[in-house]
Amino acid sequence: MSAPRVWMGTEGIVHVDYDALSILTLAAVRTGFEMRRHLVPGRQLVMSRLPGIWRVDAEAAAFLSCDEMVRHTRAQAGVIDSSLGISAVRILEQHHPTPFPFRVFFTEQDARDWLLGLDAGAALGDAADEPPTLRTHW
Repeated sequence: MSAPRVWMGTEGIVHVDYDALSILTLAAVRTGFEMRRHLVPGRQLVMSRLPGIWRVDAEAAAFLSCDEMVRHTRAQAGVIDSSLGISAVRILEQHHPTPFPFRVFFTEQDARDWLLGLDAGAALGDAADEPPTLRTHW
């Protein structure tokens, strides 16, 4: 398994890059989670780059919505550039919806704008106030 790259951006977003993977496995998700939790111990805004993903393992999908992940994730944006990747994430959302706000975007800038636009004191995930994303168009 190739480990994801994880870093803290200047805007306070934790970036997780799964560029070397085509299948999102439990091992990759756990590794990325441990790296970002070590980097920032509290709840985080997360941008995940998933350019080559075409499948998400069931175990990885289940871990993405587990209590431990929820305790450390304020919101997550996925950046996906292929129809196969979008289909994989769609299936993930149908079977393992995340209890924190999650949106999919084609560009990092759109993902960054959405994450930074979240108000820390507001009820997160209110789709009525959000611009359209891939998820709201499905």
